[in-house]
Amino acid sequence: MADRHEESSSSSQLGSRYPPLAPRDSQASPSRGRPTGSSSGRPPRLSHRSRAGCWTCRGRKVKCDEIRPRCGPCTRLNRDCDWDHRWNFSDATSSTQNKYANVTTTGNSVWDPSSRPASTSSPRARFYDDLPAFAVLTNDDDRERKAETQRPGTYSVVVTPESFEQLPEYAAASMGLSSGQNSRRMSVQSQISLHGSPRIAFGRSKTNTDPNVVILDRFDDVTSPSAMPFPNATSARSQSIPSGFQGLSITPSSPNMSIAVRALPESHITSSDDLLVRHFRRHIIHRLILPLMAGDHVGRQQPLLLKPGSTEDVFQLEAVRFLPLHHAICAISALNLSYGGQVSLEEAMQHYHQAISSTATPTTADDLLSDGVFLRHFLLFVYDICVPLVEDDTMWALHLNHLRQIAVQRNERLGREPHAYILWRICQLDVEACLLGSGSCEFFGTLLDHDMLPSLEQLIPITDPNSPEPFLQTEAIFFPQVLRLSQGVLVITAKLARLAQKCRTQVSSQSTAPPAVLAGWQASVSQMQIELLNFWTEYYPDFLPQDSPQAACQLPNRVRQVFEQAYLLYQTATVYSRTSMFPSQRTIPIAQQANIHADTEHRCRSIIALAEFYLESNTLEHRHVVFPLLIAGVATVQSDLKVRAIELMKAFQRHGGIGQNTYRTRQLLQEVCEEQRAVVTRGGRTEQVDWLTIAKERSLTVVNAGL
Repeated sequence: MADRHEESSSSSQLGSRYPPLAPRDSQASPSRGRPTGSSSGRPPRLSHRSRAGCWTCRGRKVKCDEIRPRCGPCTRLNRDCDWDHRWNFSDATSSTQNKYANVTTTGNSVWDPSSRPASTSSPRARFYDDLPAFAVLTNDDDRERKAETQRPGTYSVVVTPESFEQLPEYAAASMGLSSGQNSRRMSVQSQISLHGSPRIAFGRSKTNTDPNVVILDRFDDVTSPSAMPFPNATSARSQSIPSGFQGLSITPSSPNMSIAVRALPESHITSSDDLLVRHFRRHIIHRLILPLMAGDHVGRQQPLLLKPGSTEDVFQLEAVRFLPLHHAICAISALNLSYGGQVSLEEAMQHYHQAISSTATPTTADDLLSDGVFLRHFLLFVYDICVPLVEDDTMWALHLNHLRQIAVQRNERLGREPHAYILWRICQLDVEACLLGSGSCEFFGTLLDHDMLPSLEQLIPITDPNSPEPFLQTEAIFFPQVLRLSQGVLVITAKLARLAQKCRTQVSSQSTAPPAVLAGWQASVSQMQIELLNFWTEYYPDFLPQDSPQAACQLPNRVRQVFEQAYLLYQTATVYSRTSMFPSQRTIPIAQQANIHADTEHRCRSIIALAEFYLESNTLEHRHVVFPLLIAGVATVQSDLKVRAIELMKAFQRHGGIGQNTYRTRQLLQEVCEEQRAVVTRGGRTEQVDWLTIAKERSLTVVNAGL
């Protein structure tokens, strides 16, 4: 009995030592239940064929060493080493039903042909298939709509393990594996194929020849951190606002009083804060303040040298003197990093609360008017507009109101704003919020009423505080005309936004507007359109070609950025004034309607062309193009332009904003296009769909589209 137990235990140890496909102890242990009385008397041979080798070796039925990109047998015999992938979509319905008696296909619209509705294959259903070919579609919504017009099984979407490599959870796992956590045994060949060769998914997409099969090179998870809803922290943040700031009222003192910043007690700055500050300088500041200097780019990796008087220098110096500004910098950086899973969202909220805590509240009028307080409210304002809106969320408006009051008091005290380009940036954000139905342009209106608009040379950051010239030598002959154009376009667009807000306020107060009221609105809109067109024609720089989205390609970098921003705003304001001033605007007959419709389509194409140029040149920090893409996608009647606008938004979403506003804007455009498609299917027109109404009804309202 002891010998038998000893033999069985040794056999079990041998069985666990060798894999089951290679039972090397079969001769030594004939008592395992294996038949011993076979006719041949020989153990079965091991297979010498490759199960994971190249297709050349598989076809020759020889062993492959699985070395990529060319295996040993193919190299030795000078053969083509075929590593292409073969896809086999087999119907496993019958085998599944044989295994499981409770599985049935009766009544299923995919697997039961008799239960499919007749409309699936009817000519009417296919008539509305206005989408491009299946292989060129880039999102699941369009693929699903395309598939609904054909027989089930016509189209296929394939995801591979490499499709998930870029997701944060899998990226973290791969990092842990490469750092030495060998939780699984991996062959040398598989490690080479993972890390030493080009992405396999890219090769798969190249080798696929079936136009009805799409192999995803990258899986876009709709529940990824960048698309997850933000926790409802509005009430907590509102309670953290000190009462003194909620009712801010500053009494001006004598003009000769100094405005020096009173430093708060120093606090220890951790190494994690250093990471957030570096991220602010490398990624955030370039999306807040434009134009950039030539050579500046978000992807730069060389050491950052702060130029005296530059925007980076201003924020960093003030953050050292005023600790709440440092926490505001860390808050907005942590918010951006939290969407990628690099830091926790709680860290961003903690820095936010520390930036607005009562212990950080200045007490004197001089401190309330300091640069640190002004810059802090600017960053917290940006933070709040980058957080998805919930019902009755007015935190961003509260910070904007503080900025408005501080700007007025600083102007009365100093006679001018030292950081006027930040005022101008706030004006741009304020106007876009009003166009999106989330504001009233009160900040911009206050600057107009108090004659506080910055001068032309103050609209952009300074390059050298010691130089008497506001522009570089190469920019001096171009900037005055371009800045004048940019300033005038924004001023007229602000008037247009306030008119639209007034019209929509009146619409909300009554069920339907009388014809006389609609006629009055249309007349006011026409007057604004004429003013915008006349200004653009009169002040368009004479050294630039007319009507070209890339007219400024040969200009210096900063001049080109300012011109392109003005060009996009002009095109967007023109299209907006024709389509989005009030509900049912597009259904009202106007003079020369066919010509205006053709001109609107041309402007939409110009907006999309410039956005494509940004994508091709990898200058995705130009976040101001996202809102024009939204207006172009809503206004155009061409389905290919709508699809392209959504695709471009997706590219800007993947490569760039501070928060998730671009993602929500793309969601809004998709919902609007879907509603327009449904209205056309029912026999209506796309002009009957009001995108701002859809945004409010479906909780897709945003304050800014690009940040």
